[in-house]
Amino acid sequence: MKFESSEILNKYVADISNETCLLSFSTGKDAIGSWLQLKKYFKKIIPCYYYLIPNLSFIEKSLRYYEDFFETKIIRVPSPNFCKMLRTFINQTPGNMDIIKSFNIPNIDYLDLFNAVKEDCGLPENTYTAVGVRASDSMIRYTAIKTHGALNEKKKQFFPIFDWKIEKLVSEIRNAKVKLPVDYRLFGKTFDGLDYRFIKPIKEYYPDDYQKIKQLFPLTNLDIIRYEKL
Repeated sequence: MKFESSEILNKYVADISNETCLLSFSTGKDAIGSWLQLKKYFKKIIPCYYYLIPNLSFIEKSLRYYEDFFETKIIRVPSPNFCKMLRTFINQTPGNMDIIKSFNIPNIDYLDLFNAVKEDCGLPENTYTAVGVRASDSMIRYTAIKTHGALNEKKKQFFPIFDWKIEKLVSEIRNAKVKLPVDYRLFGKTFDGLDYRFIKPIKEYYPDDYQKIKQLFPLTNLDIIRYEKL
């Protein structure tokens, strides 16, 4: 890792992005830490939440809290995984498959979404997107950042806290007095799947949200049956 995160932010991204950047905001601890870091360098931060399921109440409650805390509107955008799950008929009944096919859901990735948000917000193409990735989070991420760096000029992406250890991250969040989302109490991480570890707590604590999930993915309950009945 050639540079520290502060050097990248000072020497490169802030100048290139004209003091504005996008933030891929999952509501997780690394995303929160990234937002706190970016506030020191950018006049305008445009956070985007990429939802797996639209309009879940526990997610929306967290997003509203962060909007109030940071005094910034958070853009809601469908996650590529949401589109992929529909396109590949995850937890779908046979009767839904022809309907889903008729929508011709595109195969999109995060870069497509980053560029679409820039266009919608009237931002120049050279606006960078910040992603909350830390090298110390896993060996895979450490190796990737050490090999490729924390700034991707081609994709216009960077990792604003790539060199933070967990102790610094916890300290920054505590000092800012910002709360973590309820996801950590429910799942130990942010919500990002429809397997048992996510669906079971949602069914127990947020039954209305569970029903919303089943409206889109009606066979979601099969994972609960597999774990508890078989």
